[in-house]
Amino acid sequence: MAASPCLRLRSGFLADPSGAAGDGAWITAAHQQPFEPAAAWTAKFDASTPVEMIWDFHAELLHFYLDDAYSDSDMLFDDDTAPVAAYLPLLNAGWTHTIGNSGSQYFRSPDSVALLVHRYAATGSNRPAWALEAGDPSEPLWRASFTSRTPVTYVAAFTASLVAQEPLTRAVGDVPFHTRHLARLSPAPDRKPGGTLALPPAPPHTTAARTR
Repeated sequence: MAASPCLRLRSGFLADPSGAAGDGAWITAAHQQPFEPAAAWTAKFDASTPVEMIWDFHAELLHFYLDDAYSDSDMLFDDDTAPVAAYLPLLNAGWTHTIGNSGSQYFRSPDSVALLVHRYAATGSNRPAWALEAGDPSEPLWRASFTSRTPVTYVAAFTASLVAQEPLTRAVGDVPFHTRHLARLSPAPDRKPGGTLALPPAPPHTTAARTR
């Protein structure tokens, strides 16, 4: 578990004692006051969520947290970014959009492997207002969620990372068998002289482009 210097932001991995080794979730919680028991908002990612997407979420969060030290804003809580910023990357990537009858809208990937549900009428509660899952609908590979007061800026960092196009390094065993036919292959990174693999640069504070 890690906490910000102001003790209002806490993030860490919570293992699932009833599951297999490695099961659990990455949880980030923002509190209005240090040591306050109830979080103002929470972001949760299954352990199986691609690590690059969790990185991009935390990188965006850290960027604005550091910026707040030199400004009058408080981007941990006060965000006037419109919800469209979170789902525009999906629409631009060809996702379909439908609106339900219960205050929710749905965004589905072209291959039907991923679904984002935005409960836009849940602004007065701490229930997940943004819920995303990938894989077979009956048994998703991973889930991610953000409660209603999560600044849209951080949700947008996650959705943009989800549909971005930079290749990722994966072994065959890292790709679930029933979704391998959806994978697109790219050349492996160049190796440095002496046989060591050249490490990619760390992602900047803006969302890096990657293929999921």
